[in-house]
Amino acid sequence: MNASGLEFWGAVIAMAVITYLTRALPFMLSERSRLLRHLSREGSALAALGPSLLAGIAAAVIVPDLLAAGDQAAHLAPYVGGLVVTGVAARLVSNTGVAVLLGMAGYGVLLALAA
Repeated sequence: MNASGLEFWGAVIAMAVITYLTRALPFMLSERSRLLRHLSREGSALAALGPSLLAGIAAAVIVPDLLAAGDQAAHLAPYVGGLVVTGVAARLVSNTGVAVLLGMAGYGVLLALAA
């Protein structure tokens, strides 16, 4: 990934702002706020916002690298392995954060082995 381009830094800033807002908004709203009640209601359409943001960030980071790797299996193996480890961990642990950390560890190990 080219870290010197304006698009990269724009994406980093946008992710930082979105992450800040999703964390800080509940603390900025009063307890009587209709928006806060709507956001915290079980079964809300916005319940998928967190996982959707994670998937969007992952796609923005992973897809360009996968396209650059092309047909070389040695370069694709860490990505595929990381996804498999994440999926298995999510199924076994039922904790998204732990599953992502284990997937990153699996990716790192496979990346080190491929080098």
